[in-house]
Amino acid sequence: MAQGVEGKNKSRNRRKTLLIVGLTLGYMVPLFWLWSATNFPDSFGVIIKAHGKAGLLEEWWYSYLLLSRPNALDLATFAYMWLPVVCLIGWAIYKQLGTQPIRFNIFADQPDHREDTPSS
Repeated sequence: MAQGVEGKNKSRNRRKTLLIVGLTLGYMVPLFWLWSATNFPDSFGVIIKAHGKAGLLEEWWYSYLLLSRPNALDLATFAYMWLPVVCLIGWAIYKQLGTQPIRFNIFADQPDHREDTPSS
């Protein structure tokens, strides 16, 4: 019986991992294509010397430069870059305005059942 439950947990964890990898690739591949199509940030004279995660953060720091050119592709790149941040903030506000407390476990199997204590 324990093997059956353990097998289900492994399968669920594998699905979660594949979902995260798929969502990440589904976001990053078009983002890199947009960056290459707009030649961002090189076309603005910005040279990013950092590599890895620090370099990605620095590219977001200079993303406001995309708004300086009246080009639809630049505006689409800026909007696409900031879409996950806006969605995360919107989700947190939605959860805060709702009755349930904010939980950052997006794969929660059960809702959080907390009993309200009467206020005195």
